[in-house]
Amino acid sequence: MPFVLYLIALICFAVPGYNWFVTGRFSGTFSVVIGILLLFWARRRRKKKFAPAPKFDSGNKEVDELNEELFSKAVDDFNALEGEMKSLKGGRLRSQLQKMQGIARHFLAYLEEHPERITLARRFIDYYQDRALLLMRKYKELEKTGLEAQEVKQAKDEICQLLESFDEAYEDQFSKVLNAQLLDLDAEMKVMKQNMAADGIETEKPETKAIPKGSDNVVGTLIDLADKFLSEKRK
Repeated sequence: MPFVLYLIALICFAVPGYNWFVTGRFSGTFSVVIGILLLFWARRRRKKKFAPAPKFDSGNKEVDELNEELFSKAVDDFNALEGEMKSLKGGRLRSQLQKMQGIARHFLAYLEEHPERITLARRFIDYYQDRALLLMRKYKELEKTGLEAQEVKQAKDEICQLLESFDEAYEDQFSKVLNAQLLDLDAEMKVMKQNMAADGIETEKPETKAIPKGSDNVVGTLIDLADKFLSEKRK
């Protein structure tokens, strides 16, 4: 669609140019305005592809190449799903895909910042995201047939139902990769606490023991007895 708009805009700009070349006078202001509006519209409709660029510099060439290949596939599948989603008219399937893509975008942005964890996301990349794209393309193939047969409707409904659980699978895979970082952070903080304790620095507040119920009466009785004892001593 943007290509068509660019083409029409070019024609709109060509008309005044032709008039100027033939007559020597500039005419066709309206055509120029239409051309500018079409260019603006085309730029608004043109959506940039998601293109994160992590730096692979672990020092291990084989690991970096594997991570780069996995991440490239993940981004390609993400953009392919974006393209498949554009032609959907709406409804529950489009809404579900938008939810999935939102999680995937955050996941890939996280992996861009932590490329060393890309291999931990291999199941998400090679299985869940890959299958989501496959199911989406199968659904589109069934739609293109134009058939309203019961078998076709059932197959499309089953695809929708299956995809409706994919956002949970996406979140689960993201959580597993994130948990690996949290475990590393927990281990690092334990070491830091041990080092600070060795330097005599307390990192945890001492627990305050709660006074058991009914202790107020006991304390009050002890105070009364102490006062009574002191008063008798003064006599």
